[in-house]
This record gives sequence, C-alpha cells and structure tokens, in this order.
Amino acid sequence: MKWSQETFTSKLVWGLAFSLTILLVTGCGNKSDSNSKAATEFVLKLGGKVVPVHSDLPIETAADIPESGFAVREIDLTNAKLKNIDLQKLSDLPYLETLNLHGTNLTDKGLVLIQDLPRLKSLELSYTRVSDAEVSKLTRFPKLKKIFLYGTVIKPQTIDDLKSNLGGATVYK
Repeated sequence: MKWSQETFTSKLVWGLAFSLTILLVTGCGNKSDSNSKAATEFVLKLGGKVVPVHSDLPIETAADIPESGFAVREIDLTNAKLKNIDLQKLSDLPYLETLNLHGTNLTDKGLVLIQDLPRLKSLELSYTRVSDAEVSKLTRFPKLKKIFLYGTVIKPQTIDDLKSNLGGATVYK
C-alpha cells in the first residue's frame, strides 16, 4: 500500500498530536505528592538529606525545594534530634523508597507512626530504641527488602520472622 505525501503528513501530524496529548495528560512521567514539600522542609530543618524521585542529587537547602510537582524518594536523618511524634511528618509519602533513622531517639512509639509508605524498600533503624514488638509489624511495608538493625535489642526470632514474612528481605544485625 502506497501512501500519498498528503496522507503520510496527515497521519504523522495526527500521531504527534496524540503523543503530545498523552504526555501532557500524564505529566511526562513526573511523580508528585501533596506531602513532599512539608516533609522536605522538616527534614532539612533537622539537618537531614532528601533526594527526590528522578534525581540522584539531594535537595540541600529550603531554596532548592520545588514549589510543587516533586516527590521524595530518599530521606536520611542519621543522628538527627527528632522526637517520636515527629515521625508523623514522614508518613504519607507514596514514592519514598529509603528511610534512614540511624542513631535517632526513635522508639516503638515513633515507629508505629510511620504509615502509608507503599514503596519503602530500605529502612535503617540501627542504634535506635525499637523493640521486637513493633519491628515485627514492619510487614506492613510489603516491598521492604533491606532492614538495618545494628545496635538494637531485636531478637533472632524476630529477624527470622521478618525474613520469611517479607519474602526474603535482608536484615542486617
């Protein structure tokens, strides 16, 4: 089948218009959520680091925080002076994959407040004061693959249960 130049041009223009419409409707693959800006401001105030989705570079200052249209992929609060109640501010981050709370004052009361992180893959809880009771409930994060528990009182049985209930997650203790 031979197309005339007019037919070819017409189909090409239609195809480009359709593709552009799809890109505009889907946002070119940008991911964003309503809590990212507030969570980023909170993390930066504590001296932590935030890495957004689609970037390997951290947001380092409040001036670098986009007004909208971004989502948080990684949060690092190593040795931050936070209170258990502060952990509510890190919930409802649907694109968060890595959360580092190493060396914080975190206890079970704070760990229970971390909710709605459906993509969480790595959780650093080393040198915190969490216990078996709450750590055993980390199965609420079905994509969790790495859990760091160095310097905690977590028992081997809890670790074994986590590994089997999270489909082969690696637990470092």
